Amino acid sequence: MKHKAFLLGLMVGIVACSGSKKEQPKEASPRPGQEQLVLKSLEREYIEPVFPEDMAQERTNWQNPDIVLKSFSNLSEKTVADVGAGAGYFSFKLAQVAQKVIALDIDPKALDYIREQKQIVGNWADNIEPRLTPPDVPNLLVNEADAVLVVNTFCFIPNQQQYFERLRNGLKPEGELVIVDFKKGNIPVGPADEMKMDARTVRSILRKAGYKRISIDERSLEYQYIIKANN
Repeated sequence: MKHKAFLLGLMVGIVACSGSKKEQPKEASPRPGQEQLVLKSLEREYIEPVFPEDMAQERTNWQNPDIVLKSFSNLSEKTVADVGAGAGYFSFKLAQVAQKVIALDIDPKALDYIREQKQIVGNWADNIEPRLTPPDVPNLLVNEADAVLVVNTFCFIPNQQQYFERLRNGLKPEGELVIVDFKKGNIPVGPADEMKMDARTVRSILRKAGYKRISIDERSLEYQYIIKANN
């Protein structure tokens, strides 16, 4: 789960997602250089922080986070662990649909950034718990998570088989695992090819780690594959 340059770049440019399941706070004060944008839905208003750089929207254009989140079943009453959460790009999106989100990362500065964003967007993101974790330990309690999301992180985890064996302890029986990572080849995003791991290799590691019902989707996303598995 070692941090990577393209993810760290998002520390300045992540836009916390729109939407809310909870009551909107009366007001939130942005930091200098930021602006509040109040977006309206049919049922409520919510606050989305707007950043000077458009990197988050740029990522959204190729990451297609809605497709990723649809890989899970209903998360409305579930606890989801976001492994390698970084600046919280997916943590805030998960917070809209899950009961609780555990944002796991090895970088304390990344987790501090998530805490700052929680203050900006208000109490709808109170269900996000930033949690520091070692690179080789998931740092989940036994059966703590109903689902786990691992995006752009798999190849940076040391000793993947052992890590995902340990992760199974923190995942409830029949819990869901979704892994999203970059396809090999000449694509405009992601790390160099030598840093990537093809989907079939990832599937093999997961099988050895004890996961079942493993499927690979290489069509839904242009530059990435989606792997789904169960504990």
